Amino acid sequence: MRTQHFLVVLCLMVSNPMLATRYHVNASATGSATGLTWANAFTDVQAALSIVIPGDEIWVAAGQYKTTTSTDRTVSFMLRNSVNLYGGFAGTETDLSQRDIALNPTTLNGDIGQLGDGSDNTHNIITANNIATTIVVDGFSIINGRSTGSFNGGALNLTNSLSGEIVLRNCSLFNNYASNYGGAIYLAAVRLRIENCTFFGNSTGSGGNGGAIYNGNNNGGAATLILRDCIFKSNVARQGACLYNSLQYQLLDIDRCIFTNNSSPNSIIHVGDLVSAVLSNSLIVGNTVNDFSGNVLYVNSTTTGEFFSLINCTIAHNFNLYANTIQDDIVRFEDNDHQMANCIIYGNTIHDGSQVNSVAAVSNSIIEGGYPSGTSILDTDPVFLDPYTGVPANFDCTVYDYRLDASSPGINAGSNGDVPVGADLDLAGAPRLQGGVVDIGCYESDQTVAIGTAIAAPPGWRFDMEHGELVVPDADASKNALVTIHGINGQVHARILLQRTRTALDLEPGMYVVSWAGHAALAFVVH
Repeated sequence: MRTQHFLVVLCLMVSNPMLATRYHVNASATGSATGLTWANAFTDVQAALSIVIPGDEIWVAAGQYKTTTSTDRTVSFMLRNSVNLYGGFAGTETDLSQRDIALNPTTLNGDIGQLGDGSDNTHNIITANNIATTIVVDGFSIINGRSTGSFNGGALNLTNSLSGEIVLRNCSLFNNYASNYGGAIYLAAVRLRIENCTFFGNSTGSGGNGGAIYNGNNNGGAATLILRDCIFKSNVARQGACLYNSLQYQLLDIDRCIFTNNSSPNSIIHVGDLVSAVLSNSLIVGNTVNDFSGNVLYVNSTTTGEFFSLINCTIAHNFNLYANTIQDDIVRFEDNDHQMANCIIYGNTIHDGSQVNSVAAVSNSIIEGGYPSGTSILDTDPVFLDPYTGVPANFDCTVYDYRLDASSPGINAGSNGDVPVGADLDLAGAPRLQGGVVDIGCYESDQTVAIGTAIAAPPGWRFDMEHGELVVPDADASKNALVTIHGINGQVHARILLQRTRTALDLEPGMYVVSWAGHAALAFVVH
């Protein structure tokens, strides 16, 4: 009876959020290192992970944090059941909503040995095994993991966690490497949700697969991977520079993602065995392969009843740089159970007059070169606002504009019935079906934000490209109005209080939308 009573009390403690402890970590803290306040924060993330119990959470202030002060490459940050890990704090906050992740970069760095020498870096920066609850990792840069030998997943190695869900949110995964599988992430028998994350410059060895993400051993069951509002840029692998799976996904669901400037001899997105998969509202532009049979998107599932859907995506200006005869299409499906609808396939390297092999069921799409077995196929220029016009090569599409011009034949030309349930926003976060009929491609035409010669800018304010300044009328500037600048996938880049008629904007090349309460939105491109 005494043991039963103890277990009941323990369960109540775990489930009662009032009893949970918030631990603070700040690399520059000088207090008593109890972790209970910012003033007395731990200076090491491992110190917090070593004492947490289910229900606790860890807040980490801006700074650099390494898995160990030794040179033991096997040490990692090991995630715990029911313990969330948040970065991006200045070190004064009392509420999660007060964080500013952009202003407070919080870095988990695998460079534990000789600085700049990757050969002695941590094998896996973060590991998780047997997670049976939902846990969140939010607000970190995860960099310089290097998996070699039998290790996989330079940034994260996640295994045997189908009973719970691991949520990776607002993170940047940069310069991670695996000699074999999963330059940034290796998952096996895991439920993983990734939201608003950037994968940049991750890679595998010359024989490795999955430069950004690899789904491997599923002895514990088939994995689930959900990707939302993510950017994959400059990743490299032999196969699947961004994604590769050799074993089955129970569910693969990708929505509102950008794949650009990635390179591989064989494939950029390689989808193998699956039960169900959908890739929607996404932009795949500026990637290169270099092999006679290279593909930017390759769907290799051939079992009857395994369904892959490609819906409202734009796949344009991707190139196969192979010097001799090319023998395959940029987009390749291996089974007629696969479907493509409301998509743009244009300006890619052509194989035998086509850019998509003739296997999948294809409808309501713009396909350069046509698709004879499809229905409602347009073989025409989609009329992008500001597309790449250079020679075949890798490039970053975010400095161009792949929205549709007002004259585009893709506007209101799609099939509403093919829009996936829940995929009710376009790549920029705008609602779908704004004209009664869905547009073709990853962007939905919206006359309040569309730009180009056919659509005038909102009256009274504009972007001065020559001087890099936002220009507003005198009357409006005197109101101390707050404007928000968004990137093309909806991410907030800056919030600015207007106090003058001209405000300099320090922005990287790309497309932006400025929102201002009471005004039409303003879209512009920085070159």
